[in-house]
Amino acid sequence: MALTSTLEKVIHRKGTKRFIGADPTTIVLSKPGGSIVDGTYRSGVGVARNPQQFKLIWSDQSGIVRELPDGTRRFDFVLLGEHDAIVEIGDTFDIGTNKYVVTYIYPYNDYEVKAGGISHGPNPGNT
Repeated sequence: MALTSTLEKVIHRKGTKRFIGADPTTIVLSKPGGSIVDGTYRSGVGVARNPQQFKLIWSDQSGIVRELPDGTRRFDFVLLGEHDAIVEIGDTFDIGTNKYVVTYIYPYNDYEVKAGGISHGPNPGNT
C-alpha cells in the first residue's frame, strides 16, 4: 500500500515511534551463521546486529500457544520496529532463558517494520 503523501508518512512514523516508546524492548538480533557443506547444514557462529528498540507483542494476553512434552512452552510474538529497523527471517534473540526466532516478516509499508515468530521457554519475556 503506497502512502498518499509525505505528511502521512511522517505522521505514521511518529505514531509508531510513540507506540514503541511506551513499552520498548531493546533487542540484539543475531543472524544465524551456518553453511551447507556437501548437502548438510552445519551451524556456525551468528553475527550480532547493533541493539535496536522494538515493541514486543504477544499473540494473545498470555502469549502461550502450547505446552511441549519437555515442559517448555511455545509463545508466538510480533516485533514492531521503526521504519529503518533491520530484521530478517531466521534472526534470533534471547530474553532471559527464552530463545526467540523470527519466522516471518510483514510487507513493508515505509513507516514501520513488523516481523513475527516463535519462542520457547518457561514464560513469555522470561527475565
